[in-house]
Amino acid sequence: MKKHTTKKWTFVLLVLFTISSILTGCATSDTVDEPSGESQTPVEKEKVLVIGYERDAEILDHIKTGWYSDALVYIYERLVSRDYDFNYVPGLAESWDTSEDGMIWTFHLKEGVEFHNGTPFTADDVKWTLDTILDPETASPAQSDFAAIKEVEVVDDMTVNIVLNTPFPNLLFVLSNTAASIASEDAYEQYGDEYGIKYVIGTGAYMFEEWIQGDKIVLVKNPDYTWGPEWMSNTGPSVIDKIVLKTIPEENSRLMELLSGNVHILRDVPATFIDKVGDNPDVEIFRDESTKLGYLAYATDKEPFTDVRVRQAINHAINKEEIITYVFRDVGIVADGYLPPALTSEFYADSKKDGYEYNVEKAKELLKEAGFEGGLKLKLAAENSTEYSRLAEVLQNQLKDVGIEVDIQLYDSSSYTAMLKTGEQELFLRLYSWPNADILDWFLLSSQMPYPNHSRWNDPTTDELIKAAASAPTWETRAEGYHEVQKHLISEAVWAPIYVPERLIAVRKEVQNFKLHPWIPFYNDGMDLIVE
Repeated sequence: MKKHTTKKWTFVLLVLFTISSILTGCATSDTVDEPSGESQTPVEKEKVLVIGYERDAEILDHIKTGWYSDALVYIYERLVSRDYDFNYVPGLAESWDTSEDGMIWTFHLKEGVEFHNGTPFTADDVKWTLDTILDPETASPAQSDFAAIKEVEVVDDMTVNIVLNTPFPNLLFVLSNTAASIASEDAYEQYGDEYGIKYVIGTGAYMFEEWIQGDKIVLVKNPDYTWGPEWMSNTGPSVIDKIVLKTIPEENSRLMELLSGNVHILRDVPATFIDKVGDNPDVEIFRDESTKLGYLAYATDKEPFTDVRVRQAINHAINKEEIITYVFRDVGIVADGYLPPALTSEFYADSKKDGYEYNVEKAKELLKEAGFEGGLKLKLAAENSTEYSRLAEVLQNQLKDVGIEVDIQLYDSSSYTAMLKTGEQELFLRLYSWPNADILDWFLLSSQMPYPNHSRWNDPTTDELIKAAASAPTWETRAEGYHEVQKHLISEAVWAPIYVPERLIAVRKEVQNFKLHPWIPFYNDGMDLIVE
């Protein structure tokens, strides 16, 4: 009996010990073991910043796209960067100098930089990127931006010369833009047609993880990043672990996601949001003058748009003040010309005087002169978002007043781009965001047809004026040249400029140390995110 009792109690104690161990394990499942019996520390939660956007990317290949997703700015870097005062400062190039005649720019590259696949960044990558953009066979939409470059010479691994055809005062601007992001030749050729869709390799603070088209782009921080530009407070790895760029076309859905906390930042905030979140303690709206311009365009190589009187009539038919009031709730200003006034030196000051006032009778008279007294029936294409569809409906009513019947056709982002590339458009809505007059080169040079010259504007005078302005030896003469470009475009009514929106960014309180940059927020510059 004694021997049997001992075995029984031994079994009971073993069971109790096992249960105690299981319970202890459950209680400490959110902790990590500390050595030498020290207190246990909770696992740090991943900081995932979600940013809401109205539209998705076209492709994450800056060499081939005409629409630059914010993701490209965080994945890639450029030779030149721009600080919070929009000064040109070192990026992947730690310094640069020019020859006395301004024809050769020598860039000294930053040591120790690596691409996300582990290969070192060298002068060969700079040459390959710029040569690829300039190669006519690439058909890069950005090719005209780099037209002043004659050749790119590799001096050594960390030095490159950019040799110009003519002096080009806009070179630093061009090299600081997304189109000039430096890519890895090895990665680009390795992934072929899948590059920009399934694979994207840069040197930036964030690395590409996945893109679910129409839904989201996911980026993760580069843990090896130590070469951030010196103007940033943080030149090493980002505090924020992951960025999700979420596509939410419908306006009210974006607002609900922001207010619920599922989205932390909205990059392009509709004007209607100001009243809806103005008193919300969880959200702050940052407002600033923008370098955007929204306009109604048309395929100028198709009837009836080949007749300047029809284009002028459309301009006269638009009540821009009404649009600013009822579509944009008085957030923004009327656009009279082809550049926003924020581009102070390049903006043509007489845009309003030379432009087209709202005048229904004048519009009818011009249509009659053009042989369309009985009116017109046209298609108006727009992207399928709340703001664009609302604007399209207002324009539909205004054009009807002068005898133009409009059928609205809405597209998602990718379908809209495809439609414009194939030349199916008649009337269509566009909005650009760009801080330089060379946006006119981008959209209106005949060499840019059919993409991104969606207006299909093929005009030798425009080509000559733009090329003269772009190749001017000084910034002042360049600005004067672009004044002449804008004067000509207004007289030809190539577009119907409508509005210049304010720059609005909504930020939730969980985002700490948010900094408003003139170009785009840099979330690796010391910004943080509170997670529960």
